[in-house]
Amino acid sequence: MTRQKLISLAVVLLLAVPAFTQSVATGDLHVTVKDPSGKLVTDATVAAAEQGKGLARTGTGNGQGEYRILALPPATYTVTVQAPGFAKVTAENVIITVGQAADLPVSLSLAGTQEVVNVSSEAALVETTRSSTTNTIEQRRIDNLPINGRNYINFAQTDSQVLRDNAPGIGAAPTSGLNISGQRGRSNLVNVDGADATDNSINGVRSTVSQEAVQEFQIITNSYAAEYGRAAGGVVNIITRSGANQFHGDVFGYLRNRSFQAVNPFSTVPDPAYTRVQAGAAFGGPIKKDKTYYYFSYEITRRHETGFSSIGTNHFDLVPFDTATIAGGNFPLSLFRYWAPPTSSSMWLCWELPRVWRSTACGQRG
Repeated sequence: MTRQKLISLAVVLLLAVPAFTQSVATGDLHVTVKDPSGKLVTDATVAAAEQGKGLARTGTGNGQGEYRILALPPATYTVTVQAPGFAKVTAENVIITVGQAADLPVSLSLAGTQEVVNVSSEAALVETTRSSTTNTIEQRRIDNLPINGRNYINFAQTDSQVLRDNAPGIGAAPTSGLNISGQRGRSNLVNVDGADATDNSINGVRSTVSQEAVQEFQIITNSYAAEYGRAAGGVVNIITRSGANQFHGDVFGYLRNRSFQAVNPFSTVPDPAYTRVQAGAAFGGPIKKDKTYYYFSYEITRRHETGFSSIGTNHFDLVPFDTATIAGGNFPLSLFRYWAPPTSSSMWLCWELPRVWRSTACGQRG
C-alpha cells in the first residue's frame, strides 16, 4: 500500500471517529419518527433549536426512520419534525444534558392539523445506547442545595456510589475530594468543557471555576466509554454557563465570623479567630443576538482562622527523669533520656538527637 493511500485511510478514520464517539462536553439526540400505523418515516426533517439562544441544528437520517443530532451543547431545546403528507410535530422543553445520548420517539399524524408535543423534565428521555452508570447534577440542584465552602463538586456525594475523600482538598496539589467506586481521589478524571483539568504528574485537580459559573456536571462511576481514559475511579464532566439572548446575572456574598457563630467544641482557646468571606459576581448576555454571547464570573475567598490541636498537650503527661541518677548515669544526656508515665510502673527509653528532634524513638524497659 502506497504512502498516499495510507494517508487517505488515516484521514478517513479520523473523520469517522466523531460519528461513533461522544464529546465529553456535549450530548446527542436520537429521534425515531413513525406514522399513525407504527411504520417508520424515512423522509422526515428533524431540527432542534436551543430556546435560550435561538441556535438551530438539523438532524441526519439513516434511511430507516432514525435521525441523529450530534454534539448538542447542554441546554433546553425545541424539536420540530416535518414530513410530506403529515402534520408538523413540535416537542418543547427537551432537555439535553452533558454526556447524554437521548432517544425521543415521535409519532406523526395525518396532514390538516398542527400537533405540539410537550416533553416535561419529569418525563426523562430514554437512553438505551450506553451501559455506563451516570448521574447528572443539574443547575437547579447547584443553585438551591446548601453547601459549605461553595465547592460544588461536593454535590456529587448525593450519588450513592460517591463518598468524601479524606485526603486534603487544599494546598499545592488538591484532589477531586471524591471517592468514586472505592477508588481514591487522585484516581478520578476531571474535565471542564471537554478540557482535561487534571495534573498529569500527580493527578491533582487544577483550579476550576466559580460555582456561580457552573451550569451542570456529570458523574460517571463505572463502565465509561473509551474517550474517558486515564481514570481508575470515576469521571467528572463540568459544563460552564454561557450567555444567552437575554441578559442575566448574580451578585452574591457570604460571611462567617466568630462574633456571631458558635465556637468549635475542640478549640483549645476560648475565642478562636475565624473569618471567612466569599463574594463575587457573574453575568452574561448577547453580543449579537442569535450569534455571539459573553459570560463573566468572578469569585474571591478570604479566610482568617486559628488552627488548634489538643493531641500531645503537656508532653502527653510524661514526667522526665534525671539521667544522672538513672542506671548509674551510664547513658549520656545528649543521647538517651528516660520517661515514665505517672500511672505506670514501666519505664521508656527514648533516643534523642540534640537540636534536631526530641524523643523520636522510644522502647519500653522493665
